[in-house]
Amino acid sequence: MSIMKSIRNVAFAVAVISGIGLSTEVRAQDALSTETLANVMIVDIDGILRESSAMRDVNKQLKERQQAYQQEIETRQQALREEDKQMAQQRTLLANDVFQEKQKAFQQKVADFQKFAQGRNRVLDEARAVANGTFQKKLIEIVATLAEERKSTLVLRKSEVILHAKGMNASAEILNRINAQLPTIQVEFKEGS
Repeated sequence: MSIMKSIRNVAFAVAVISGIGLSTEVRAQDALSTETLANVMIVDIDGILRESSAMRDVNKQLKERQQAYQQEIETRQQALREEDKQMAQQRTLLANDVFQEKQKAFQQKVADFQKFAQGRNRVLDEARAVANGTFQKKLIEIVATLAEERKSTLVLRKSEVILHAKGMNASAEILNRINAQLPTIQVEFKEGS
C-alpha cells in the first residue's frame, strides 16, 4: 500500500510540476507577444541614394564642376610642360647659377600646382560630404516619420535583410516623399584659390 501511495504522490507531483511549467510557458508567451514583437520596416538606402532626384542632381553638379576643374588642371599642366621644355633648351645657354635659380622657381610652380590640384579635389570632396549630409538628414527625418506612422519598432536596411514580406519594404514610399520634399540640393563649392 505504501508503494501505491508513493507512486500516487510522485504522479501528483509530476502533474503539478508539469502544470506549473505550462502556465509559466503561457505567461512567457503572453509577455513576449505584447512587449517584444517588432513591427519591421525595410528601407533600401542604396536604392534611394541612387534613384532620388536630389542625389542625381548633386551628382550632375559635381560631375560638371569636376570636368571644369579637370580642364583647368590640364591647361596648367600643359603650361608647366612647355616651361620645362624651354628650361631644358636654355640649360646650355644660361649660366649655371641663373639656371639653378630658374629651376628652383619652376619647382616652386610645380609644388604650387600640386597644392592647387589637391585643393580642387578637396573642394569636390567637401561639397559632396555637405550635400550627402543634407540628404541623409532629410532621409532620416522621413524614415522616422514613416516609421512612426506605421508604428514600426524596428527599421532595417534592405542590404542587411535576406528575406522579408513585401509589405515591410517602405522604400518606394520614402523615395516618393524625399523627391517631393527635397527635389534638388544646391551644392556649395567653397574654393579658396
